[in-house]
Amino acid sequence: MTSPRRPFREFDDAYDVESLRLARRVIRGLTMSMRHIVLAPGSRSAPMAYALREAEELGAITVHVRIDERSAAFTALGIAMATKAPAGVVTTSGTAAGNLLPAMMEADLSGVPLVAITADRPEELHGTGANQTAWQQGMFAGRVRDEIHLEQGEARLEPESRDDMLAAETQVGLLLRAATGSSPGPVHLNIGFRDPLVPAQREGTHQSGAQRWARTPFVRRTPVVADSAEQLRAQIIGGEILDAQDPAEVSDAEVTSARRGAGPGSGASKGTSGTDPAVDLAQRRTVFVMGADAPAEARELARRLGQPLLAEPTSDARWSDLGAVQGYRLILQAPAGSPASELAGSIERVVVAGRPTLTRPVQQLISRDDVEAVQYAPGGEAWFDHRLARRRLDDLTATALFAGLAPQGWHEAWTERGLAAQRLIDAALTEQETLAQGEISSVRVAQFVAETVKTPLLLGSSSVIRDVDLAAVLNRSVLGEEVAAKPGPGAQGGRRVYAMRGLAGIDGNLSAASGIALARNTRVTALVGDLTFLHDVNALLVPATEREPDLDIVVVNDSGGAIFDQLEHGAVGRREGQAETVERFFGTPQTVDIEALADAYGHEYHFADDLETLGEGLSGLEDRIGIRIIEVRTDRTVLRDFHARLLAAAADL
Repeated sequence: MTSPRRPFREFDDAYDVESLRLARRVIRGLTMSMRHIVLAPGSRSAPMAYALREAEELGAITVHVRIDERSAAFTALGIAMATKAPAGVVTTSGTAAGNLLPAMMEADLSGVPLVAITADRPEELHGTGANQTAWQQGMFAGRVRDEIHLEQGEARLEPESRDDMLAAETQVGLLLRAATGSSPGPVHLNIGFRDPLVPAQREGTHQSGAQRWARTPFVRRTPVVADSAEQLRAQIIGGEILDAQDPAEVSDAEVTSARRGAGPGSGASKGTSGTDPAVDLAQRRTVFVMGADAPAEARELARRLGQPLLAEPTSDARWSDLGAVQGYRLILQAPAGSPASELAGSIERVVVAGRPTLTRPVQQLISRDDVEAVQYAPGGEAWFDHRLARRRLDDLTATALFAGLAPQGWHEAWTERGLAAQRLIDAALTEQETLAQGEISSVRVAQFVAETVKTPLLLGSSSVIRDVDLAAVLNRSVLGEEVAAKPGPGAQGGRRVYAMRGLAGIDGNLSAASGIALARNTRVTALVGDLTFLHDVNALLVPATEREPDLDIVVVNDSGGAIFDQLEHGAVGRREGQAETVERFFGTPQTVDIEALADAYGHEYHFADDLETLGEGLSGLEDRIGIRIIEVRTDRTVLRDFHARLLAAAADL
């Protein structure tokens, strides 16, 4: 006979209340792959707070405290965006949990591993009218990769073995695995805690094993993408390595024996394990459209094939040293009959990588009847709908076969038109300053900030990111100086452009920028409009006990919503009797004193009325700590006419 298995106990905290014991097991599971948790205070979540303090003292996790749950959630979102690892947000029950929804929605569609940890009332209190009690199980259904509910008294605290699948710690670990799987995204952990919610009072010191409960997190390593010509070409053509430096110089005859892929006309959306000998990589007029968070290997593939890159700022492909086409939006918008229009009209195929969200001209290109488009998505995309006209490819070789090699002069033509477009944009901005008698426009501010700052940059939703997309030439190193983060856990070097493009809401942008700064352990610049700033003003409220993020917030203050005037609503507003309606319901003018607001929160303030003073405000990074608000006031009423003049000038592009 065999004796029954006994509980496997790595440490003994049987002396403590059950709510604390459960919280410890939860945090052990979290710290296997999580380095940061943002906590909003509450009573029902108190066991998590006490256990998190213990874990932080043991060096297992870093805890950040925020008062507003929505700000806390977006701060955690920013941390997860920067680290590409799970970050958690802890709230109490009731409306506190509901405030996480906007960040969870953004995390869902942008594929960010945000972990919502909501404390709940025990099941016997539901339906009794108990205070702050709502049904929280499944509250994020349809938006999370997985969700579990742990009920105190039912969750197994002492596992039968190290791999006991029913143990609370193991269940939490599996939940995080869902957050970081092939399709990363948010997950939800709901915990029903029962009283008492505070640690048991003990005489003397803890038992010897009581302080050994926290695990040391491990670092989840991301596979390195091959970036040498030899490695990448080996992937593309099944091991046949080519010596040519310029892919445009490689003839079809040299690129044969492509393996693991299907022919361009086969309609297959996935690679196969078989071989297809003697499949040629034909020449085609293709462009690669790089949207938010585009896979790095797609960028490299376009470069090796010699195909033009049309890259949004958050694609990590917009950098000038990668040869991305400047002013591409103006090329796509150029009036019929212009050389630029003819160039855009000759596109045969489009490879989309990441999620392009910024401009209608790009969407119109992808949807053209005479253009065949595919979506390269090796890990799946949370937002991708298979009803879209473009099919999905998850294999790099199949994508290469679809795109083909660039014909002679194709890439050069796009480069030349792009440089000409950039000259037109710069000239139009200079002309606008002359017409405005020296006042700078919001487009010029966005261009200047994006091209000047040496820090990681978060672009607010709405007009700001579109202005950068239109006008800025981005460099990974500014003035030849590589950006380096301060030493410390999670520190990363290099410049990066961030934005929340999952749902592109204006809420939570400052909080997300704060999270990026905390995670990267370096100063970050957030470039936002005035409404985006005011919508997330609670991000400025950092408890006195907490480390303040090093953050420059550049506020382009045009006293309302500028983007609507550039849409069809702007035309409506110019009809007789409609100006007041459009301004009230879309422009939403505001007169907030941002300097007084900065003073109220105790943050440094700088006003810039020209590019020189703006540059002064952005300089001296080594001398600044904490949050600094830089305000630039502009006039949004001139933007529609500016874009009209720019489009008219594109007739000669």
